[in-house]
Amino acid sequence: MFFIINFRFHKPRRKRIDMSLKLFLLNALGGIKATSKIESEKEILWKDYQAFTAVESSDELKEFLKLQEQVQADSFQKQKKELKGLIFKGSPEERQLKQYNRLKRKKTLRNYYQTLTSSDLKRYEELKSSNKLDRYFELKESMSHKPDKNDEKAMEEWREFQSLKKSDDVNFFHKYPRSKAYRNYLHVKDSEDLREFESLQKHVEADEFKQRKAYLDDPKKWEKTEQYKAEKQYESLKNKQTIQLYLKYKDSNLFDFFKSWDLVFEDRFDQGTLDESKWKTVLYWAAETVGHNFSQEGDLQAYNDGKNVHLKDARLKLQVKKDKVNSFLWNSTFGFVEKEFDYSSDTLTTGGLFEADHGILEAKIKYNPNKSLQDVFFLSDSENKQRINLLEAGAINRIGLLRMNNETAHHETFSLAGLATGKFYIFRLEWEKGKLSWKINDRELFTINSQVPDSPMFINLASLVVHETRTLPHSFEVDWVRFYQPKN
Repeated sequence: MFFIINFRFHKPRRKRIDMSLKLFLLNALGGIKATSKIESEKEILWKDYQAFTAVESSDELKEFLKLQEQVQADSFQKQKKELKGLIFKGSPEERQLKQYNRLKRKKTLRNYYQTLTSSDLKRYEELKSSNKLDRYFELKESMSHKPDKNDEKAMEEWREFQSLKKSDDVNFFHKYPRSKAYRNYLHVKDSEDLREFESLQKHVEADEFKQRKAYLDDPKKWEKTEQYKAEKQYESLKNKQTIQLYLKYKDSNLFDFFKSWDLVFEDRFDQGTLDESKWKTVLYWAAETVGHNFSQEGDLQAYNDGKNVHLKDARLKLQVKKDKVNSFLWNSTFGFVEKEFDYSSDTLTTGGLFEADHGILEAKIKYNPNKSLQDVFFLSDSENKQRINLLEAGAINRIGLLRMNNETAHHETFSLAGLATGKFYIFRLEWEKGKLSWKINDRELFTINSQVPDSPMFINLASLVVHETRTLPHSFEVDWVRFYQPKN
């Protein structure tokens, strides 16, 4: 049977007082994070996770990762560094050009080329190679001294020789080889300097050298490479919001929860009407026995079959009112007795619609206890012999585990006295094999490691009247409910 009221008046123990002080201090000193901040952070993280998974499978990311591998490769960076450091100054080409210009300025070489193109050298070479001076050399060879004047033929040749000897051509032919210009010409003609100069001249005046020099002088040679285009594309993709998000989270564990857990049940209460595929307004045990709601001894309210369930502004409100309602009461002597109640309330359950034997249950609930009432949010099994309380608020404020053994209740609870009232908190139960943990706004407050239920349980909500009261109406407000289970 539904047993919450049976166990609401246990005297607090010293341990609970200590726990309440702990909770008060945590709440007062900021040890419990603001609900709005947690929701905002989780909403952002969830949206980022969805965006991250979309990016993970995108062609854009494939291109980025391919470019990243290329751009970050040692060979790429080495080539970039070498290319950006490749300048004309200090290069072999600069040294070649400097040597060429040094030789070009050398006086002996300059004089050599002046002589090489001079008319004197041309005239001298022509005289050497022509037969123009043959007669002179012929007579010179035979005229070692002046002949006898009586030898007319010899004297005639002597006079011819003397005439040729005084001619411009012969004078030039004898004087020019002794000139400074010609001696320099002969000295340079077969020299190493000339060979080096002419070799360098041919090299530096070639189109290939000029193109190489222009390339080395170009400050934007890296920007003209295909590698630079790849690098720019990589940087462009890297700066995109989608890629930035991927890089932000790729090595993070912030998505571990989303990767490990499936949301198997959720209600945000934003449809305007109760989702009957998720909730029933008749207690599971009542539906399984008599087919309609009933109250227990000590309950002052009747469950109003959903009439006190309101969805407004994307919130669920179970309302308690001062209201005359006919319903049924379970009496241990007479059984089910029809009765007129002075208060109406309501209850919701997922019994028969959703149940689980492990996972994470969390709900955003307004903690607004009324000492004459009891708001409850809990998991229970079909036999109603054990209950995991996500929240009890009102005459008793606690979280924890309740077990029935021969109609005796066993409690393992944590008092919520000291928690600020009138505020929404995210209450969270983490249920795994052999362990139960309760958290409020991500702060773990209570853990149980023994006799942990392992049978399927369903979600229940209710508001009960336990004392006469004038502080009505009262609403048990829930913003959303979620249940997660591990992914396969």
